[in-house]
Amino acid sequence: MANNTKNFKAKTSSQLQSLQNDAQCWHKIKVFLFDLRHFKERTDSRDRLELITDPSYIAAPYFEPPEIQSIKSFIPGGCDITLGQLIESTLDEKLNRRMKKRVATADYRVCAAHDLAPVFEQAFGVRPKDLQKDKMFVKSLTADGLILRQS
Repeated sequence: MANNTKNFKAKTSSQLQSLQNDAQCWHKIKVFLFDLRHFKERTDSRDRLELITDPSYIAAPYFEPPEIQSIKSFIPGGCDITLGQLIESTLDEKLNRRMKKRVATADYRVCAAHDLAPVFEQAFGVRPKDLQKDKMFVKSLTADGLILRQS
């Protein structure tokens, strides 16, 4: 059993490393995470997020089809399911909880910053404050959005 755990962690680590090694994909992941946290304050973040039509949120305009496949099939550390499955189960759980609590208001919406961002941040090992403090990243995001300019 210990051997399976060791192999699982190594596989997860190589999958994450593969995503991080693709500079353009990793930049898009960081923009996506940033946008989830800044949906209310930044119109550019809100505009991008409102274009998403996939219930998993792993979709255009952030990602191209090959990136979507890689990200959805990524197995986060400590999990035995893919990120796509993790997001689906998290959303199901959040919606079920909201249905029970929000019957009077009929507000069943999922909150990007509170419900989704923590799941994605943990999966990718990214801390939101690190993104916010990265002045070069925020400057690039403000100027170029999802496009990573090679310097």
